[in-house]
Amino acid sequence: MSLSAPAAAGDPLLDVRTYAAELDAWLAGRPARLQVVAAPIPAFAARVKAMVELMAVLHDEAWSRYGWPAEVGGLGGSILHRAAMWEALARHGVPGMALFEHLEVLAPTLVAHGPRPFVAEALPEFLAGRQLWAQGFSEPGAGSDLASLRTTARRTDDGWVVNGRKIWTSWARYATWCLLLARTGTPQSRHRGLTAFVVDLRAPGVEVRPIEQANGTDELAEVAFDDVHVPTERIVGEVGGGWQVAMHILGHERGTFAWFRHCFLYQHLVDCLPQATADDDAALGNALLDLVAVTATSHVALQAHADDAPLGPLAAHPKLLLCAAEQAVYDWVLATEPDIAVDTSRDGYAVRRQEYLFSRIVTVYGGSQQMQLDTIAKQILRLP
Repeated sequence: MSLSAPAAAGDPLLDVRTYAAELDAWLAGRPARLQVVAAPIPAFAARVKAMVELMAVLHDEAWSRYGWPAEVGGLGGSILHRAAMWEALARHGVPGMALFEHLEVLAPTLVAHGPRPFVAEALPEFLAGRQLWAQGFSEPGAGSDLASLRTTARRTDDGWVVNGRKIWTSWARYATWCLLLARTGTPQSRHRGLTAFVVDLRAPGVEVRPIEQANGTDELAEVAFDDVHVPTERIVGEVGGGWQVAMHILGHERGTFAWFRHCFLYQHLVDCLPQATADDDAALGNALLDLVAVTATSHVALQAHADDAPLGPLAAHPKLLLCAAEQAVYDWVLATEPDIAVDTSRDGYAVRRQEYLFSRIVTVYGGSQQMQLDTIAKQILRLP
């Protein structure tokens, strides 16, 4: 997995290869916070805390500021710098992005369409792990059909008032901010009547109810909004332009995010090699082939976004391939370490068990597998 980009004139540190090499050398020194995160941590809240502390160090040392515009607290560069950072962290033992997945799902849209003064304050706080984010799309009864959302935002003299419910909201328990999609038009306006807001989850009228998943973590939550005031300057994009904002987000969640996630899947595969036998070769081969497919398609997605040419419906391809790869990897992990299913005495097994169970739902989150296939059929192949 290699990334490349031309160096900025007069600034060799903005060259992706130079940046990646210097970061690799720094990580090879085994910073203390890196070692904490690399050890298996079965308790989800403790895992969040450890990751937050590592991100604070990465921000203080300036590594996480590359790839973001200077006017919002970054040091310049592109998404290729960010891809190189997470690939290096995976190789040095970090097991996953945890809550910082939203740095590659929500933050690019905030930078592109968010209110500039707010983003310039909020992005550095996110990069440093001081303020985390959630995404408020799915609703009870609405599911993946964004055009049927029923959460409303009503205009007032000094802003907007939000009422409604969101479900399956990732990391809301730990988040400060929620990028929320709400209806500002009539129900009949469907996708044309949506607006994206940044909502403070600490505001009066917000209630976050954690949901414990089958794997024992409380990554998800239901969030209630009862007469929650949102200032006018917290609109992302335009009033009535929420659908375009959502599509920008999904282009990253389904397209470029595959690169970031699959870097960790490669490492999980490597970690289990010592336990493998010849009987596991077929499962290993399937997992490797699936991962290579993700490498190829997600690298195309990275380059497209680096060139300011989003994938659009083509983002369905890396999303589908990532789902297949993740399940194939954990099928192989279970084959090499069957005790993860029953052994509750080891932290490493507990984490592997959580990851395996999570891999069973990857064909649902971020838009179901059926939705991705429908997108390919209708928007790419133009089938009737």
